Amino acid sequence: MINNYYGPLFIFIRGIFRIIYPKYSVQLSQHINGPVVYVSHHQNLFGPFVTMLWFPKFIRTWIFDALLDQHSCYKQYVNYTFTKRFGLNKFVAKIIALPLSYIISHLLQSGRGIPVYRGSRKILQTFNLSVAVLCKGESIVIFPDIDYRDRSSQTKEMYGGFLFLEKYYFQATGQHIYFVPLYASKNKRMLIADKPICFRNEADFNTERNVVYEKIRDCLNQLAANCKDN
Repeated sequence: MINNYYGPLFIFIRGIFRIIYPKYSVQLSQHINGPVVYVSHHQNLFGPFVTMLWFPKFIRTWIFDALLDQHSCYKQYVNYTFTKRFGLNKFVAKIIALPLSYIISHLLQSGRGIPVYRGSRKILQTFNLSVAVLCKGESIVIFPDIDYRDRSSQTKEMYGGFLFLEKYYFQATGQHIYFVPLYASKNKRMLIADKPICFRNEADFNTERNVVYEKIRDCLNQLAANCKDN
């Protein structure tokens, strides 16, 4: 059943937002069967917010590790988000960040987020946990935009490291993992999942990684064009 795997805090907060936020319908490809890795466009938090709010199935989200720990979340808000990004005075930033860091870190933990360790060897933990999750039959969603603050509908450059999930998953199972472009349309008020994309058996991994990267990005941009989003 839906919601069985999320924590009570996430379910409660999501229930409130589903009452006050416009409803988004969901269109999933009939070709999706079993656990997959959804790849979506961040759009300055719009993509993660709408996906976590309205996606109809249990799904694990890749999340910057600092946001899953209260102390690290507080430092991130004070030293970057509220000061450098929004230009607030540091004293004001601390006042806002303290309660918010408790709420956000516990909410994302309750939402069963998978920590992503940027620029660290601990990123192997991200891949190992992700493979374990996929092997349990659970799907994952990733928002790999380099400029996550970009509000436009066009997906530009992405961090391509997430595609190494293919290598780790294949080593564990002998099978290819499917990557599914997932687009959140403001204009249509829809979440649209396109056909799965996977690596080809005969291709070199590094060569095929570039091919799959381009296919995912092109597909996300085509979905945006089809929805006539700005």
